Amino acid sequence: MKLHLESISSWSTSGAEKTNNTDGMQKKSSVWPKLEFVPAMQRRRLSPFAKIALYTAENALSAASTLAETSVSEAPELEMSELEISKQLAQIDIVFSSRHGDLHKTSTLLTDLAAEQDISPTAFSTSVHNAVPGLYSILKQNKQAINAISAGKDSFFYAFVDAYARLKSGRANKLLIVHVDRELPELYSQFQDEQQVDHAVAMVVTLTPTPATIANIDINFSTFSGADNGDKQGVQQDTAELNLPAALCFINWFDTNLGLTPKIVSKSTLQYTSDRHIWTCDLISGSMNV
Repeated sequence: MKLHLESISSWSTSGAEKTNNTDGMQKKSSVWPKLEFVPAMQRRRLSPFAKIALYTAENALSAASTLAETSVSEAPELEMSELEISKQLAQIDIVFSSRHGDLHKTSTLLTDLAAEQDISPTAFSTSVHNAVPGLYSILKQNKQAINAISAGKDSFFYAFVDAYARLKSGRANKLLIVHVDRELPELYSQFQDEQQVDHAVAMVVTLTPTPATIANIDINFSTFSGADNGDKQGVQQDTAELNLPAALCFINWFDTNLGLTPKIVSKSTLQYTSDRHIWTCDLISGSMNV
């Protein structure tokens, strides 16, 4: 699957990722991102899960908007205002993925149900898996299609599969991918099978290169039998031995290969193994303008 990235943005409490926003390096902090584009009343109601997802989504689209405005300034005959450009770019299909969804909110709801207490209709409506991309589409007045995906450890990479299928079908020529996950609530920490890091990643992808393309990636996968890990089945691993989530593996790989060496592409391959698949990513060509 060959995809072309026009922008990429990430946020993580690990502080290891860069974004294409002027904020630069994200510092490890318990302070969640500020969302200036969200009305104050709605902003106060957002969970941390929603905040980091909306933050990266807006950054990814803003980068594309900046490039479009530059193109228009070089071609005044187009006579498009910044607002018109922003509205046009906001009309983009969205693929949203998350392994656990907003589990902190869901956990609270389940605890209330177990205690036979009434649950908040608002809390329930904002806890469903497609709530965050739905909210973002309302904020951006985006009427295009949204898919919400959850596929265990493969959730992040299955977002690429869905995006590629949508682009290949001709239903869209550009897509916004958003992936977000938080560390498990304390109640569920005993079930962790990977490192627990609050993180979100968003990117704008196309099927063919454009003047705004910053990198070209080739993603492939094969079935993983799990035979090599047979001795570990049913045995809880030590936290220090757990692997990073797929999205963070991708961001660290992407940053290492492109972020620190503009316009120079490394040929190293990312390989991520889940319980079901072996995913590989290669950089074909491209440049980094972030």
